Amino acid sequence: MLNKDPENGLLYRAKINSIQLMQTKAENLLNPYRHRLSVDAKKRLRWLYILYEECGNNVKRAANRIGVSRPWLSTIKSIFERNGRDPRSLEPESRAPRQTGNRQRISKETEEKILEIRDQYGWGKESISVVLKRDHGLRASPSTVQRYLHKHLRIEPKISERNKKAWQEKKLREQLKDQINLTIKYRPPKEIKDYLPGALVEKDMKMVPTKEKMPLKLDERYHLQDYFNYQHTLIDSFTRLRAMELTLTPDSASAALSYQAMKSRMPFAIASVNTDSGGENGKHFAEALKEDEVIQFYSRTGTPTDNPRVERSHLTDDKDFYDRGYAYQTFEEQGRGLKEWEHTYNFVRPHQALGYLTPMAFYQLWKENPKKAYAIKNQYQAYLEKQRKRLASSRRLKKKEQIEKLMQFIDAKLSKKVDLNTHKLELIKCQLCSWT
Repeated sequence: MLNKDPENGLLYRAKINSIQLMQTKAENLLNPYRHRLSVDAKKRLRWLYILYEECGNNVKRAANRIGVSRPWLSTIKSIFERNGRDPRSLEPESRAPRQTGNRQRISKETEEKILEIRDQYGWGKESISVVLKRDHGLRASPSTVQRYLHKHLRIEPKISERNKKAWQEKKLREQLKDQINLTIKYRPPKEIKDYLPGALVEKDMKMVPTKEKMPLKLDERYHLQDYFNYQHTLIDSFTRLRAMELTLTPDSASAALSYQAMKSRMPFAIASVNTDSGGENGKHFAEALKEDEVIQFYSRTGTPTDNPRVERSHLTDDKDFYDRGYAYQTFEEQGRGLKEWEHTYNFVRPHQALGYLTPMAFYQLWKENPKKAYAIKNQYQAYLEKQRKRLASSRRLKKKEQIEKLMQFIDAKLSKKVDLNTHKLELIKCQLCSWT
């Protein structure tokens, strides 16, 4: 009835919220190490918070306010302070009996039946408990059956060893939890791509032609990559904010140094990074991510669509930066130009996916009005979905036309018509065949 009445329901929620707030304050002050406490211990912790913080250590006033007796609150306070203010000392004592010698035991007949069934069939405690009641009219719970199987050494030692080993492995996992490898050999789920700034950052490396790297001799063996510098790029999947660094070599050590420089220019923390399987994304780079507790996803081999936003940004680099005079320059010239281009991309260039805002303007909009930012994202995703459906429909229509023209050619061929040129031209027209 309390929740059905709007006014009473509001009072009820206010009361619950005030208790939760008090519990949080009590935990921060009296349980800083966040020991796991039972419901009763948490309640006593709130009492002590009221005593120390709101009643000036006056036991009588605190007891009246809480609604407990003064001796009881004084006892709890004494226990708490006698144990060095350890919140675990507030746990209530166990109600289990200290002396169990006079506890009622199962009969000798039931005990012998348990052993008889175990020796005959090798069944477990649940099955034995059921058979005792069904076939012999005897009652013994599964835990009781298990206790007597242990007593008479009917438990398989291998099972106990297996449980012991599993427990040791669990403790080892807890000890090594700080050394967990955050590498995930899968592409990231689509749900985090437009979740929050920094939720997913795509990373890739681009080869940039330079005039500085030339083979010393014409007959010397050299690799094509010796002609290039290497651009490392981070782009936030949500805001499209980018950071870029240029290196002389494509190894993981250079990628790790580039990552440290690039992340410092991102205005938010990075939670996960999606990379391809290139060697530059292993060893030193992976260790740098692990040190920052950043999850590393991997896109599928030969599938640039798993890292689409950084791949598309590299096309923009070619069209708007390198094709405008920054290809085949020295390392220093390309480095300086790349810093200027990064500023232009983030602060000047409008982006269609962001409602023609710049990435930095969109990030500021998200901080001030997240609803509006997500509305822009949803509108662009709806536009992409519409485009995908339109292209899929046009492909289906084209395929249908191609099948019709193919069937007409087959009919003409099988009817032994001499002139097939018209049908050949139709196959070319519908792009099913091409000129040789």
